Amino acid sequence: MHIFKKAIAVLALTATAGIAQAQEKVSIAHSTESFAFLPFFTAVAMGTFEEAGVDLEVIRTGSGSKTVAAVIGGSADIGIGSATGVLYSRKQGLDNVMIGAVLTQYSSSIVYSKDWAEEHNLTADSSHEEMLAALKGIKIGTSGPGGGDHIIRYFAEEAGLDPDRDMTIVYLGSDIGVYQASLQQGQIDGIALSAPTPQIAIRDQGAIFAFNTGAGEVESLDGYLYIVASAKRDWIEDHPEALAKVQDAMQMALDILHDPEQSDIARQRVHDAYYAQTEQSLFDSIWAEAVAGMPESTQITQDQVDRVVEFTNTFEKENPIDDATVEGSFLQ
Repeated sequence: MHIFKKAIAVLALTATAGIAQAQEKVSIAHSTESFAFLPFFTAVAMGTFEEAGVDLEVIRTGSGSKTVAAVIGGSADIGIGSATGVLYSRKQGLDNVMIGAVLTQYSSSIVYSKDWAEEHNLTADSSHEEMLAALKGIKIGTSGPGGGDHIIRYFAEEAGLDPDRDMTIVYLGSDIGVYQASLQQGQIDGIALSAPTPQIAIRDQGAIFAFNTGAGEVESLDGYLYIVASAKRDWIEDHPEALAKVQDAMQMALDILHDPEQSDIARQRVHDAYYAQTEQSLFDSIWAEAVAGMPESTQITQDQVDRVVEFTNTFEKENPIDDATVEGSFLQ
């Protein structure tokens, strides 16, 4: 597990030397530089943690399961990851609690390669039903167990397919270049990931969106509680002031994202800090699309959690999330 401290002061929006409140030391873990974590990266780049009184340590774990393990094991106070991941950690008997919404749009989208689309007579304007039918027999790449895998299984279920028999799901890790090469060489026929990998495939290889969930174009998943912050209950109870400051910092980041002038500043800072290798124009277009899916508030509701359960239980029939798991799973 790679651990590093961000030099937040360098990126702060304003000088904070005169901040009078005590700084609470908090460590927050996330998996990768996925666009699904943009609100968190905005909070770091815009200095809202420091402004809220948080002395932040950022831990990059490499995967969602390792993020959960970091929180449960105590090497991180808070984890940023999928709501489904939190619920399944609770199902295993771990008292992991969602403390705030980070992203309310299912950012893992699916694209088909140019060859696969042509073979199935598909265009970007083809119907949802036509896109579903083309899933049969596909070889589709994603990073591993998690959001990309789940969205494949969700649409397979909708198409009446068995994802373990009627298609091949290929785990390729997090290297963007691997996906582009695999698509180009015909080793896979599609990709299920968060931005920017699908967008690069469209731009460079003529791929098409099959299901652009990241833009809210799939009605059944529009507004879905995808990414949350979570912590162990005993940490929450032992550190109420630190928790409140983290929540304040994340809310300030959301407020920035929904303020056009401040969002423009944040966009450039986040690009420079996390996505400098991504072409500016591509990043800007992804940012504009992503901001539309940001929550107005970090507050989590029962209805949001119920949608997560409904979504997950669509394809996790042998290991469904039950009522006991949901009870007490989020701060109200």
